[in-house]
Formats: sequence, structure tokens, C-alpha cells
Amino acid sequence: MDRGAIAIWSGTGTNAGTLTTDSGALLNTPFSLGARFELEARPTSTTPEELLAAAYAACFTMDLAERLAASGHPPFSLRTEARVQVVRPSGYWEIPAIRLHCAANVPSISDEEFLALVQTARSHGPIARTLRADLVVTVSREAVPERGWDVPGPPA
Repeated sequence: MDRGAIAIWSGTGTNAGTLTTDSGALLNTPFSLGARFELEARPTSTTPEELLAAAYAACFTMDLAERLAASGHPPFSLRTEARVQVVRPSGYWEIPAIRLHCAANVPSISDEEFLALVQTARSHGPIARTLRADLVVTVSREAVPERGWDVPGPPA
């Protein structure tokens, strides 16, 4: 399975872009520096942090639901809220933590078993593992057609 998104940015004068996903769930959805850092009141704009929160909430919830069902305790309901905050403590932007809160209605499971499954979903879901993965980047310049460069990762 391969899923993707395309971000198009027009920085000259507008400092804004659009984001479109393969599924069409996002279709020319605007994003901008204003929406990200100035809390611009644009209800249809998104931010990378909001998209990360959505991805993490969905992934964690699906992983936990699958683990609960496999252990014989299918959930009646799971509601997960993810919060991602971007801060600038030392002159550069960073995300210090992702906070999840899951309200779960799971019958007939012990607290110990439930918490063990939550911990496993927290650290073993695809998005959680991706946040620990190497980032592979390739680039090309429109001025130099059909040439791409691999950008080396950080030194080991």
C-alpha cells in the first residue's frame, strides 16, 4: 500500500499553499504561515501539526481496536484526541510531545490487560514507528529537468 499527498506552495507574495491527498479527502486544502504560526482565523486551512495529530489519533485508535479485538475484547467505542503543539524555545520550531487521550468503552477486560494493550498500540502502531524512522528525502530542481538528488540523512 502506498498513500501520498502533494503540497504546492506559492511563496511570492502569498506565503500560502494547498494540500491534496491521493484519496481526495484533502483537495486543494489551504495551508499557510499565518494559519500555522499566527493563529489566523481560517477554518478551512490546516497545518502540518493538525495533520500529524489526525494521523496519530486515527492510527493509534485503529491499532488499539485491532489489538483489543484480537485479545477477545472488542471495544464498544474508542474516542482518541491527539494534541500536537509547536513551540519555539531556542530559536527553532519543535514539537516537544504528542499528547493522546483515549476514552474507551471496553467490556470485561482487566485494567492490567487494557493498559498493556494501550502501551503496545502507543509504541508499535505504524505512525508511532514512523516517528522513529529515518527520513528519506529526494529533490529535483525544475531548472534542471530529470535530475534528482538524494539528500543524505544525519550522520550516524
